[in-house]
Amino acid sequence: MFIRLLSIIVLAIAFSGCATTQSKTQNDQIQSRVTDLEKNLQAKDAEIVDLQYQVKDLSSKVESSKPVESDQITADSQNTTDQAEPVKQEGVLSNSQIIRVKVSPEKIQRALKSAGVYTGPVDGKIGAGTKEAIIEFQKSHGLKADGVLGKKTWEELKVYLK
Repeated sequence: MFIRLLSIIVLAIAFSGCATTQSKTQNDQIQSRVTDLEKNLQAKDAEIVDLQYQVKDLSSKVESSKPVESDQITADSQNTTDQAEPVKQEGVLSNSQIIRVKVSPEKIQRALKSAGVYTGPVDGKIGAGTKEAIIEFQKSHGLKADGVLGKKTWEELKVYLK
């Protein structure tokens, strides 16, 4: 009887060792799969970011190809020559790159100045300072801080003109 009990204990220990080995193998397989999935997720995230840049680039190209309406005359588009794009001065960005609403750069700069985020001159030239002020305004108002003055940003900003 003692031998029978001893053999049962020995068998139980042997089988439990196998179960531990199987459990460890399964854990390793699961961990390997998790690592693979994390790598795939990072690759997809990078792909999404790349696609967002492509969409932004294409939308700016579409926006710049739209005809300029008479009430949308700005400092960059006051040339009397028939040009598809406004003349770009050194350090001055194209309005179509930043402004996506029908409003003059002067009004934008005045509103940004009233909001306390722009310290440059109100000269109608959209440059790096104006873009930085737009980004700062967007950040402080919970908007997407992309430096582009779209409908949502203008709705928040135009309040400062009054």
